[in-house]
Amino acid sequence: MPGAMASAGPPPLSADGLWFWDGTGWRSLVSADGQKAWDGKSWVPLPPSLAGQALQPPGGPPPGVGAVPPPPPPPAAAAAPDAKQRPSWLPADAPWPPASLSRPPDQLLTRDVTMAAPAPGAVPWANVYSDVIASSTSRHAYAGFWIRFIAYFIDSLIIGIPIAAINLGLLGGGAAAQSAGQIQAYGSVVNLIAFSITFGYFVYFWSQGSTLGMRIFGIRVADATTFQTIGVGKAILRYVGWIVASFCCAIGLIWAAFDSRKQGWHDKIGGTVVIYR
Repeated sequence: MPGAMASAGPPPLSADGLWFWDGTGWRSLVSADGQKAWDGKSWVPLPPSLAGQALQPPGGPPPGVGAVPPPPPPPAAAAAPDAKQRPSWLPADAPWPPASLSRPPDQLLTRDVTMAAPAPGAVPWANVYSDVIASSTSRHAYAGFWIRFIAYFIDSLIIGIPIAAINLGLLGGGAAAQSAGQIQAYGSVVNLIAFSITFGYFVYFWSQGSTLGMRIFGIRVADATTFQTIGVGKAILRYVGWIVASFCCAIGLIWAAFDSRKQGWHDKIGGTVVIYR
């Protein structure tokens, strides 16, 4: 404090000599402990009535000094230029830029994301962008009918060999010496075992993404909405749909050859698609 006064010359003092004017406001001449004041040369004790008290500066500048002008306002931030150009395919009556999407930053953009509501009285225009939004979800190539048929044929051989071995073990050796009732009973057991093996094979491998035959061609079963690997529950539902699709000359399986997303009836029932990895 003394050094500041010496370098600036004698500043205006308050009437009680406890404050000096530095050009912008009053500054205290009282020590930090509130017991002494600087008189320009040395520290002198304050009167007992003022020592240790919370002293207030004078109100306003000293005589002959005008009021301190307020600081100028900060400059307004320049508007950031729009980095995105208006797309050439956008209709002339559609606003640009589009309204923001009401979604968290980490949510993937899908056709189910809701657009912000238009301003009151404005014509809704979200449908202008619907095709563009939908196209962003079509990143997955659907596996066709024939490649799926060959993969299924390979799977049939894989599960057919142990079933045939069981069948020969139960019926092959002594079939001639067995009665018709025994043969029918053995046949029922073989059918039950065959169904269990087939059911368990497809449900397990579908819930893992691909059967052994599908892995050869790099295709997998996925959820029709999220394209993620399905769970056991959805795999069971797909197998039930596969049984339904096998009726009437397997028309529900052949349906995949003509469907836009290559879905058979079992895919539609289970909510699945077959895509390339």
